[in-house]
Amino acid sequence: MNVVDHVRDMAAAGLYSNVRILSSLLLTMSNNNPELFSPAQKYQLLVYHADAIFHDKEYRNAACKYSMALQQKKVLNKTSKVRTSTGGAAANIQAQVVVVS
Repeated sequence: MNVVDHVRDMAAAGLYSNVRILSSLLLTMSNNNPELFSPAQKYQLLVYHADAIFHDKEYRNAACKYSMALQQKKVLNKTSKVRTSTGGAAANIQAQVVVVS
């Protein structure tokens, strides 16, 4: 179980102040070391962080964090499209090699 799963469990249990503190710490660590979390994990952390802020009734701050999460989701969608297109090309090349052999 990774740390994002723990944040999810805490959010499900309604421990929003803990989620806010932990997700803030993890996002800061992610900004200092971009390889720490995958883009999908960073997106999830941003959403949990925004949800916790929203629960504390800081709506403007939550809206800002939600917009950051949406930007991260767009990056995630672009990288997944690139991976599928390159993966498809590799599969076609492999299929052609098999047919020629």
